[in-house]
Amino acid sequence: MFSDLSVEDLETFVEMVQFRRYPKGAFIVNQNETGSVMYLLVSGRVKVSLASPDGKELALNYLEAPAHFGEMSLVDAGPRSADVIAVTDVELFSLDAKDLSAAIQLQPRLALSLIATLSSRLRQTITRLEDMAFHDATHRIMRVLLNVATASYESRGVPVVQGLTHYDIATLAGTSRETASRIISQLARDGVLATKGRRIVVDLIQLRELLETN
Repeated sequence: MFSDLSVEDLETFVEMVQFRRYPKGAFIVNQNETGSVMYLLVSGRVKVSLASPDGKELALNYLEAPAHFGEMSLVDAGPRSADVIAVTDVELFSLDAKDLSAAIQLQPRLALSLIATLSSRLRQTITRLEDMAFHDATHRIMRVLLNVATASYESRGVPVVQGLTHYDIATLAGTSRETASRIISQLARDGVLATKGRRIVVDLIQLRELLETN
């Protein structure tokens, strides 16, 4: 996002942000709180989730560095829409709302990136609602695996699902852990994916073809 800034511009940008570390399990953002800061994830993974009054959790997404979050409250001045929790130890930069305009003037691509992120997350929400309404658990599990593995391939060159338990995958797909485990085992038997320890290596082409016919 900021790779083409000059040294002088980077020095200016550094004055706008604060470097922060959060340990695994820490709440970085709390749902319904007033938000005035967005975050640029430098390392680690975070979980975006909703919690019900009786303690039930719905995982909406997992984000890996490089990524950003918390920008919605800066755009519409509303309360935070979800919790963001550190799944691993994380490092990030925080950018205050009062400095957002200056950062965009410094790097106009930031504005385009924010728009693209909001658009992408809206599309993901629509797709998820469509899957919940019109598709069975098998389709939803495959969709989660495809999305996570594709993101891994685009960022690291390896189509792998790593750091997510079967429970995490089930929560993202809106089903039970037992159902997720059964479907993942069947996909492994079919040669669509291979489990290696706590890693799931996905054949993106086969999985995408399965989704299109399922």
